[in-house]
Amino acid sequence: MEVTQIDAGEFRAKQRRDWDVASKGWSAWNERIDAATRHVSARLVEAAGIKPGDRVLDVAAGYGEPALTAAKVVGPEGKVVATDLSSAMLSFGHERAAAAGVENIEFVEADASSLDYPAASFDAAVSRWGIIFEPEGEAAAARVRGFLKPGAKMAISSWGSPDRVPMIATPMMTAMQRLGVPPPPPGTPGPLSRPTHEAIAGLLEGGGFSDVEVEELNVDFEWESPEEFARYTKDIVAPITALVEQHPPEVQAETWAAIAEAAVPHADTDGKVRMSNLVLVAVGRA
Repeated sequence: MEVTQIDAGEFRAKQRRDWDVASKGWSAWNERIDAATRHVSARLVEAAGIKPGDRVLDVAAGYGEPALTAAKVVGPEGKVVATDLSSAMLSFGHERAAAAGVENIEFVEADASSLDYPAASFDAAVSRWGIIFEPEGEAAAARVRGFLKPGAKMAISSWGSPDRVPMIATPMMTAMQRLGVPPPPPGTPGPLSRPTHEAIAGLLEGGGFSDVEVEELNVDFEWESPEEFARYTKDIVAPITALVEQHPPEVQAETWAAIAEAAVPHADTDGKVRMSNLVLVAVGRA
């Protein structure tokens, strides 16, 4: 599932800019995000077979997950290397680690395709909704596999199909329809680019991993109102915000209002918006 329709370097540069901007939103909403997604980090760490004393690589760690979860498991005798292309996201991750008293994480600014470590220098690798944004995903997975000890595991996550991930699909489709923007070319990396068991498994298999298995989890989110849902999306989901911000201010305001309106069907009688979203977790052996 390699992407040939886009320039990989330009794509990464744009992602770096978008996620640097989004880091402020992740800082503002991190407690809400952690509460809803900590079980995904825990499952990735478990699936990768991470244990005390291990050396772990987190690819596209963003604000520090599942790096922080892994760091607590490997303990003082182990180490986690958390990598990401966004310096701003990594800076926030470093702040979170310091606040939690976690000292066994090294934060490294680098995209997945540029990582360079000696062969067999890690006991496990993880990536939570991270490597799926890499335009050369299979090649990046192969690169990571080379850093792992023989038989070590890599566990990654993606979101499921759009109809099962309303948290992302509802605002994305609303924005595209409102702005008259066509869907991205097939294979364009993004939050919904590996939506099936076959697609997420293919990323690892294309990187040379064996014994790949895929399982499903759910992530449940709650917002106080449709308007809060729209604000959250604007702050957090960089691809959607980047799409909307290409237009005049009045069009942007109308689009975010339309996104809030699109969330109304997901609101309960108490006015709160609740969405259950499908997550796919894949694990393979180096």
